[in-house]
Amino acid sequence: MSATIVRTDDQNAEVRGDLLNSTVVPVLEQGRKLLAAAGGQWTVSLAAVDKVSSAGVALLLEWMREAEKQSVTLRIADLPEHMRPIISISDLDPVFETVLI
Repeated sequence: MSATIVRTDDQNAEVRGDLLNSTVVPVLEQGRKLLAAAGGQWTVSLAAVDKVSSAGVALLLEWMREAEKQSVTLRIADLPEHMRPIISISDLDPVFETVLI
């Protein structure tokens, strides 16, 4: 299954599908555009994400970098439970604790 990102309003979006090596590149660019248009705050829900890999974590890290560059407060909602071990084993818990809601 591919991944898509859907804008739900000016400051919110939802990622759907699988966040894998083969699916994250188009979502990365779409997310950057939504982030730039969001103004001061952007929240991304991952409630509809199915499969994940380290590529999904890398996608979120890239959005975090972009948000910081643009002075946008990024919030990540509904992190899939099966993504947490990837974050933990990569020693990224402190990085993500500030953005997860």
